[in-house]
Amino acid sequence: EMITTVSKDRIKVTLIDGWKMQDIALELESKMGIDVETFIEECYNKDLIKDLEIDNDIDNLEGFLYPDTYIFLKSYTERDIIKILVNEFMNNYNNFVKTKTHLSLYEIVTLASIIQAESKFKNDMDTISSVYHNRLNKNMLLQADPTVQYLFPKQKKRVLYKDTEIDNPYNTYIYKGLPPGPINNPSIDAIVAAAKPPKTNYYYFVANGKGTHTFNTTYNNHLKSKKNASR
Repeated sequence: EMITTVSKDRIKVTLIDGWKMQDIALELESKMGIDVETFIEECYNKDLIKDLEIDNDIDNLEGFLYPDTYIFLKSYTERDIIKILVNEFMNNYNNFVKTKTHLSLYEIVTLASIIQAESKFKNDMDTISSVYHNRLNKNMLLQADPTVQYLFPKQKKRVLYKDTEIDNPYNTYIYKGLPPGPINNPSIDAIVAAAKPPKTNYYYFVANGKGTHTFNTTYNNHLKSKKNASR
């Protein structure tokens, strides 16, 4: 159908790694004129989620709307587009995540969404994943700033101490383990990092001002790295 359709009836749409469901809906509205509310409602549609055969436990499709560049037909409905995005997610997941882990699919995507929000570089993502896995294994709080950012409608310049005290299941400064669900739609690099972390002894990391992070095994060294990064 796509091959035989004339080019004027095709629309190129790029969905960025780490975009939330709402961001994707707004971009599709801008490029294709889809209805944002209908798109969001479909992402919460239990029957559709069941038909897509992802995971019976998920409440919505946040995390499973695969970010990439697509060519859509103008005739596509909100549901058509969602099916394409989720199918692309499943294809990539099945192709690149072949290792069995103690985490479920939903847990991997949830962790991947946090990793995605922390970094855009694959090597950095891998090491960040190792930190979070190490903390989970030690029953430590993840203390992930992106999960606090998720509580606000708009991205804050930085997370303040008072923000980390907000009582919400997504606040990993208060609640141990992973948050209830994904906080964005991660790239395949972040998903692979979440599923296949390298073995390290790191438990801490801080942005180094160069787009990547400095990693530490002890809290005292972590504090020193934070001090150096703030200079």
